[in-house]
Amino acid sequence: MSAPGVTERDPFDARVARTATGLLAEFNAAELLAPGDLHVARRLARLGGRPAEGRPADASQADGREHGEPEPVLLAAALAVRAIRNGSVCLDLSTVATTVLGEGEQAIDPTDLPWPEPAGWREQVAASPLVGLGADADPGRPLRLVGNLLYLDRYWAEEEQVRLGFTERAGLVPGVDTDRMRGVLDRLFPDRDGDRQRLAVAVAALRPISVVAGGPGTGKTTT
Repeated sequence: MSAPGVTERDPFDARVARTATGLLAEFNAAELLAPGDLHVARRLARLGGRPAEGRPADASQADGREHGEPEPVLLAAALAVRAIRNGSVCLDLSTVATTVLGEGEQAIDPTDLPWPEPAGWREQVAASPLVGLGADADPGRPLRLVGNLLYLDRYWAEEEQVRLGFTERAGLVPGVDTDRMRGVLDRLFPDRDGDRQRLAVAVAALRPISVVAGGPGTGKTTT
């Protein structure tokens, strides 16, 4: 089954997850999820999800639901994997249906897809044994939900490490000899008026954290 307006593809196309069914198959058919996204989500369900009633924990089916994980939970996990490939460390469950973009130059209209209702979707994700809740959650779970943001736990931990590093540095007070700094600036950047490189160097010397940005040839390396 495909989402409305989606053209049927060759079942042997490398972009088609041939064993996917239901909700996951629809999102794959719309090219919003790649087979790899689905495979990771289903593997997580098999390794750490809930056994379905009446089936052993190691039973194997095509779509991962044999482990008791609702399809919306697997969809969220697959979209979190996709988010990493597209440059984001997390997935916002409350807005993804209206903000998700195609990969590269690919145009995708996600409005016809059967997106779960955000509040109920979050509740299902929060109830999953695959998901740790909040900043103090068990780090042994593969996914972490902080507010409405769903992370692969590894990327949440790395983002948190960066945040804590910036917080620690932000409290430092650089010890700068301002008279000596002016002399260095006059030697390196004699134009006191309108020299943005000079200003950037001064700011970087006087603050514990600085970000130097600019297009090609604007002097980032020199600064």
